[in-house]
Amino acid sequence: MKKIVILLLCFMLTGCFENSGYLVKTCTKEEKSDTFTGITTYTFGFKSDVIDDLKITYDYQDSNSDTIEALKLSLTTQNNYLNLSEEVLVDNANQYKITYQLPLEPSDEVDEKFVIRTSRTDLVNKLKEEGFTCE
Repeated sequence: MKKIVILLLCFMLTGCFENSGYLVKTCTKEEKSDTFTGITTYTFGFKSDVIDDLKITYDYQDSNSDTIEALKLSLTTQNNYLNLSEEVLVDNANQYKITYQLPLEPSDEVDEKFVIRTSRTDLVNKLKEEGFTCE
């Protein structure tokens, strides 16, 4: 019986179980101005400080529908150029929320536009420098 317990502990410590030690973290930054609220959220999955899934979500809300339409056009134009995988979560007159899957080996243009790091520690430190709150 002791051998089985020791063997299981060895498998657990070496990460032989699927998704063992996999964690997800979010960093958020909120900006407000008059009737406008913009929330940017980075969500990333990692194991042993190595990121293997990185997404950014923009959530824009404004009582002025022209502001939302302008932001939507800007994001659409940007993504036509950068060609990222996207998912529109909310699209109405007063709110636009979209998520982009970010590549971990980005082109220069993508790397310049977004904060992309493959180390959880490096990404969190960089986002905190830019005013994000990380949980």
